[in-house]
Amino acid sequence: MSIVSLLLAPTLGYVDRGILKLDNTTFDKIVDGSRAVIVRFDKEYAYGDEHDAWKDFAKKVGESSASLLSCDVGVSEYGDKDNADIAERFSIKTDDFPQYRLWLKGSGSDKSPVVYSGEKKSDAFLRFVQEKAGVWIGLPGQVKELDAIAKKFGTAADKTGLVAEAKALGMSDEAAKYYLKVMDKAAADGGFISKETARLQKMIDDGSVKPAKKEQFGRRLNVLSSFA
Repeated sequence: MSIVSLLLAPTLGYVDRGILKLDNTTFDKIVDGSRAVIVRFDKEYAYGDEHDAWKDFAKKVGESSASLLSCDVGVSEYGDKDNADIAERFSIKTDDFPQYRLWLKGSGSDKSPVVYSGEKKSDAFLRFVQEKAGVWIGLPGQVKELDAIAKKFGTAADKTGLVAEAKALGMSDEAAKYYLKVMDKAAADGGFISKETARLQKMIDDGSVKPAKKEQFGRRLNVLSSFA
């Protein structure tokens, strides 16, 4: 039985679904480069909105087919300060908790991780790992077949060929139409993705925008993240 299976076995009734708890006896065995691993460094007993967002993210990852593990390193604030040595190893200060680090497939714990500095929200975590780790989880608004084409768009010499490939799929729902719109715009303007991402994020942060519109803009941000 693999080390991952052994760690998962006793967590079947654990409320934080999809999260592996690591300590200094298991950290290097899990973060070994055989798969992408995202790790949250936080106090031992975390709670609140940020914790709930992380739990929701980990549950979605766990229920998907993505080759990605979501892990916790809980640092004790008292006594022997368990796992403080792991946080110190990566120059993470307890005053900055929670902190998130992503090790890509092929990069073990002896390599520098990718630092997450975005919003501490479930969809933001999901966009981050899909973009950086190249895994497919499937966010609201995303279409798997079009997502695969979008991921090739940024470095493609023949962008019009990719647009034609996307159109040939014959999809016509709202999400597909937005993918095609983005492809047409991005083919003509190399800076479109970043500008549109900033514009939508500004609208989402605007307190006067109605919730239904914010949901729509969030779905569009998910699509844009496929092109990053």
